[in-house]
Amino acid sequence: MLLRTHHQFQYEKTLPDIGERVSKLEKEASLLDASGEAEVAEYHKIRLDIAQLEKKMMSEITRPERILYFLLPGRLVKIRDGGTEWGWGVVVNVMKKPSTTLSPLPSALSSSRSSGYIVDTLLHCSPGSTENGSRPKPCPPRLGEKGEMHVVPVQLPLICALSKIRIAVPSDLRPVEARQNILMAVQELGSRFPHGLPKLNPVKDMGIEDPELVELVNQIEGLEKKLFAHPLHKSSQDTEQIKCFQRKAEVNHEIQQLKAKMRDSQLQKFRDELKNRSRVLKKLGHIDADGVVQLKGRAACLIDTGDELLVTELMFNGTFNDLDPHQVAALASCFIPGDKSNEQIHLRTELAKPLQQLQDSARRIAEIQLECKLEVNLDEYVESTVRPYLMDVIYCWSKGATFAEIIEMTDIFEGSIIRLARRLDEFLNQLRAAAHAVGEVDLENKFAAGSESLRRGIMFANSLYL
Repeated sequence: MLLRTHHQFQYEKTLPDIGERVSKLEKEASLLDASGEAEVAEYHKIRLDIAQLEKKMMSEITRPERILYFLLPGRLVKIRDGGTEWGWGVVVNVMKKPSTTLSPLPSALSSSRSSGYIVDTLLHCSPGSTENGSRPKPCPPRLGEKGEMHVVPVQLPLICALSKIRIAVPSDLRPVEARQNILMAVQELGSRFPHGLPKLNPVKDMGIEDPELVELVNQIEGLEKKLFAHPLHKSSQDTEQIKCFQRKAEVNHEIQQLKAKMRDSQLQKFRDELKNRSRVLKKLGHIDADGVVQLKGRAACLIDTGDELLVTELMFNGTFNDLDPHQVAALASCFIPGDKSNEQIHLRTELAKPLQQLQDSARRIAEIQLECKLEVNLDEYVESTVRPYLMDVIYCWSKGATFAEIIEMTDIFEGSIIRLARRLDEFLNQLRAAAHAVGEVDLENKFAAGSESLRRGIMFANSLYL
């Protein structure tokens, strides 16, 4: 009923800012180099699969009974805290965390899965970042920033890789020079192994014989063979192509998120509008407080040619009751869309009052819609729903005037007059059905008489060529 009464459609107004952002991103995506994209996607997927399997493997390796033996001073370990990559650090010391006290760790390097052990690790931190002037704040250096090495307490679950390599660690790490020497050593190892530092093999090096872990290691080794054999692995364009592909994937992902946000906003707008329109129907008496359709609403459901709310308002406020069939036909013509006349409208007395009542009712409905927070321009609503350009023409035709006489009364084309008269006949039949549905016999007969008064002459000839 709501759909038929208000022509409810999903709200499609775009959000300007989001739409503009989507356009920019789509343009950026189209400009990104797509050459060899399938090959890059395959290579990127292998790397992602390896990363996921390694994450699963490390969750097993970092169990204290398996990893503590290998966390010796000087061991290089890779640290990842959620989405924050710390890179390779150097183990300084391992200690058991007291179970009765709260963890002193900074929140950035704590884990929801407590391991019970703390690994003091030399990590590359942003320069000069300390907490209360004593402990380094866990903050990796930004791109291009020269960082400093600081000892940071790390929980076991944040270790994402163990290297085979160990380096010498000075007994006194308080001097800045001592820590910076370790940073230089780690960076030197990184340049010596451009494809990554050699890692401890859980089976061969750590002696873990768990079948599930062995299977994980085999899967990783199989994927690594595919990775090393891939054409992009040793290509000089590898890094650039991967970056381009990743950027394009990020752009496409952001586009999808923004479009989803636009859809959500549109849906929410539709829900709000539906709620407001329901309030309008309640105020006008089409539905009750529980949303049950009332007599007025049943009548509105049978009308789809004119503005249903306005037509039913005229039916129930007695406007049609005081009119004869010719006036009814003339007033009903105001609801039919048609050409607009350029001449000033001069109505006879018997039509001026009904038109005024129609305009007053339209204005009242617009005011109610505004009260219910619908976006309605009062004057535009009245002008769009009330079209009195052919009232006098239809009135005279209904009373028996000839076609030659009525076409002299307006500057609207003859064909437009005929089309409007035929649509008016259909509209009057809808009004008759609505009156019948609510038990208004007198109104039903009046609408039928108005329709019958139109159906004559050239306007309703089967063919204008006869």
